[in-house]
Amino acid sequence: MDLLHHVRGRGAFAARLTVTQHSHGGRGRGNALRGHGWHRAVDGWQVSATIFARTGFPYTVFDFLESESLGGNNYFGLLYAVPARPPSSGPACGKGAAVPLAPHPCQPPQLLADGTTPNPSARFIQAGCITDFNIGTLPAATGPCDGAVVSLAQGRNRFRGPGYFNTDLTIMKSTELPGWDKATLRIGLQFFDLLNHPNFGFPDPGLSSPFFGQITSLEQPPTGILGSNIGGDVAPRMIQLKAELNF
Repeated sequence: MDLLHHVRGRGAFAARLTVTQHSHGGRGRGNALRGHGWHRAVDGWQVSATIFARTGFPYTVFDFLESESLGGNNYFGLLYAVPARPPSSGPACGKGAAVPLAPHPCQPPQLLADGTTPNPSARFIQAGCITDFNIGTLPAATGPCDGAVVSLAQGRNRFRGPGYFNTDLTIMKSTELPGWDKATLRIGLQFFDLLNHPNFGFPDPGLSSPFFGQITSLEQPPTGILGSNIGGDVAPRMIQLKAELNF
């Protein structure tokens, strides 16, 4: 059996589309009013914006319960969950998969609302029902692992998590200081996550988890007052007053 064939797939950061756009514009001294009038008030402004956008990163569904049970046999890898039917990539997921409500999870729940009955719409066999690599048993009336044998490969990173969108904005005003040769004061505001847009993290990929297919976290922003990838309560809008003295 070609085991490598079944574990090949998309890279962990293989987004279908990634866009990072930075633009800025402004006026220099004396341009707005051609050197006349209140040019100090209307000249020297600079506005810049950065847009981060990408499609969702791929992920794999695992059977952590069966993986842990094999630890006693010195197997410490993770077992891919076995599909209950020919696998598809599934619909895109996002806000609707977020806890606590999660009306549209990224994956159908493995169990019905009673917490014990296997869900007929589940994409995967129940946790702990794997019998071999890419082989397991479906549910039956007598038990969750008593049904027919299936042999299907999920493949690596078949599914995709939520996309990402973020916008930063900076507005700065430069003013030459009279009586101070070549001295310039720059003062303005910086907006991180200007639209206060929530970006959702990966769904829970473990079959045996009560939150399987649901999103329990937010993504960290690439920029912020606290530094790159440091969210400060996970990516709310942050506004910073900035001043620079150049001489």
